[in-house]
Formats: sequence, C-alpha cells, structure tokens
Amino acid sequence: GQRRRPRGGGGRPGGGGRGGAPPPPEEPEEGAEPAEPEGEEAVPGLYPALRKEEELLRLRLQAIEARCLEMVTDLRAREATLHLRMDEMLGQRFRREVDAIGTLVNTIKTAVEEGDRLYHELRIQQSDLILDESSLTYTLYTPPPPPPPPRTRESPSRPSG
Repeated sequence: GQRRRPRGGGGRPGGGGRGGAPPPPEEPEEGAEPAEPEGEEAVPGLYPALRKEEELLRLRLQAIEARCLEMVTDLRAREATLHLRMDEMLGQRFRREVDAIGTLVNTIKTAVEEGDRLYHELRIQQSDLILDESSLTYTLYTPPPPPPPPRTRESPSRPSG
C-alpha cells in the first residue's frame, strides 16, 4: 500500500519535488519590509543603508524634476516672446512689400497718364522696387536720317532755232 510519487516535479507547478528546480522566491508585497537574510548572506546594516540610498535617490529625482519643470517653463516663455517678435517682423516685411507694390503701381500709372514709355524693366525684389537700367523693355529706336531731297534734273538745253 504505499504510493510513490513520480520523480521530477510531483505535479506541482515550478517542479517543487526532489531533484527539480527550487520554487521561485516569493517577492515581498510593496511597502512590506523584506526579511533580513540570515547566516552567511547577512550583511550587518545593509537594509538601513539601502533605505537611506533609496531616500537620497528619491530626493535627487525630485530635484531633477523641479529643474526640468523650471526649464520647460522658461522655454515656453521664450517661445511666446519669439512668436511675438516673429509676428512683428512679418508684419513689417508685409507693409514694406505692400509699399513697394504701391510705388510700382504709381510709377506705371504716371507713365501711362503722361504717355511715356517705360524703357527699363521694373521689378519687385522682396520689399524693394528695382529699376533695372541694364535691361530694356523696348529697343531704343532712333529714326533714320531723312532722305535727301530729290534732285531735279535739268533737261539738256536744246538749241533754239
């Protein structure tokens, strides 16, 4: 009547019988004090030192977090200032470009009203109106000299009589 267990695990998860792997160590619940090791594994004062190191680490991380928050706040303030400056600069550039276009329109309008030709190319480059004297929009026409007056031929004189 004795029952024998098969070798290698005995039906328990983790193999817990003879010759099998030892059961996994149980992890202490969070916040619970782990049991201090005894015997050869024991190091006097290890757990108090570890608790002190954990506290120092926690303080360092809080200091790093505070510094990071300061930096983010500073960057956001700089971002807002930069956006205002960029907006102002774009507004000024836009006004200068509109002024250049207005000057171009007035120049063309005046030339049309006075019947003048615009011989040189006018163009706007960013906010500047440029009169390019090196290029011509018309060929400068110089009329040829007037033809000489026609010669009247003298008819050969016939002797009279």
